[in-house]
Amino acid sequence: MPDPQDSPASRVVFFVDDDEDVRSVTKALLERRGFTVIQAGSAEEAGRVAEAYEQPIDVLLMDINLPDGWGAVVAQRLRAHHPEMVTVYTTGFASSDPILSGGLKDAEFVVPKPFTSTELIEMLEKAIARGPEE
Repeated sequence: MPDPQDSPASRVVFFVDDDEDVRSVTKALLERRGFTVIQAGSAEEAGRVAEAYEQPIDVLLMDINLPDGWGAVVAQRLRAHHPEMVTVYTTGFASSDPILSGGLKDAEFVVPKPFTSTELIEMLEKAIARGPEE
């Protein structure tokens, strides 16, 4: 019998993106697939949400380019509150863009925008299966 902890309904995704339309569409997509979604529109808001959210978070779905912070730095701060979560980055930048330098280009889980629902779900499942960063 499958473990109920392995069902999407038991998985929490924390989605941080400054584009309200992207957040809305992605949240609806993930909820239709059974995920619980919490979200924030800025680095500052993400910090408040992470600190206040008391349940485990499985995946941080993090835009790498926020107006008030670089995604990799923000993710590191958020993992201080939730070390159990694995990070999946989203980006609209080409892989050759200089903003991807500084370590992010070597990130294990990156979903380029625009992404399909299948691409996103597959990446989230892969990240969850791998587990949190050390």
